Amino acid sequence: MRRSALLVALLLAVLPACALNLRQVQDPPRSIAFTTGYPWTSMVYLARTDSGIVVIDLGWYGAGRSLRRGLRRMGATPGEVTAVFLTHSHRDHIAAWRSVREARFHVAAAEVPFLESVRRHGDLPSRVGDHVAGNPAPWRGEVEVLGFGSDTAFTFGRDTLRAFRVAGHTRGSAAYLFRDVLFVGDAVSYSYLFGFRAPLGIFSEDPKQARASLASLWVRVRPYSPRWMCTAHAKCALADSALIHKVLR
Repeated sequence: MRRSALLVALLLAVLPACALNLRQVQDPPRSIAFTTGYPWTSMVYLARTDSGIVVIDLGWYGAGRSLRRGLRRMGATPGEVTAVFLTHSHRDHIAAWRSVREARFHVAAAEVPFLESVRRHGDLPSRVGDHVAGNPAPWRGEVEVLGFGSDTAFTFGRDTLRAFRVAGHTRGSAAYLFRDVLFVGDAVSYSYLFGFRAPLGIFSEDPKQARASLASLWVRVRPYSPRWMCTAHAKCALADSALIHKVLR
């Protein structure tokens, strides 16, 4: 286990902590995005809609405090958060769940048992994290979890959020298209050494499926013409053909 932890630490060192183009996907106070704590940054996105505040992903260390501060910037409170959409349930993207536990949590159906602590993720970093720090996810019944079994759309007044399944990084990984931004979670990774690319195998349950899902995702989102793509670690880029080529090469 010590060797596994060292390997994970070395891999984390390759991944940059700072955000990239994060200002481009914000429209304060209508929507804001911010990062939470180390060992590398995890993003939280907040948007005010006609049906309350919508949140995409819930960050890592210090996420609860950062979320409340972000809501204050929007003139909102945790009680106004009506919907949370998680790209997946790895520990670095769910930390602030207690702060918005009254909201409805949306994930792909295959991710539900992992978010509800019925099953544990099998990738090496998750197993190391569970061994060292325990399971951070809610228990079944602590939050209302709604799973979607296929690509679908959610309407919030004048806004539409489109959900896409991208299984592979986790069994129930998902991407969300909202206000011309495609939030891909960890279906796309970024590092200073390699730029944008498909996720590293050690972090994913099924790397081959992850790559196939990602290739399919670009086809499925094409009719909606997303302008920006953001990873769950606050790395954003124009969602053009050049980016797609880089990711899938």
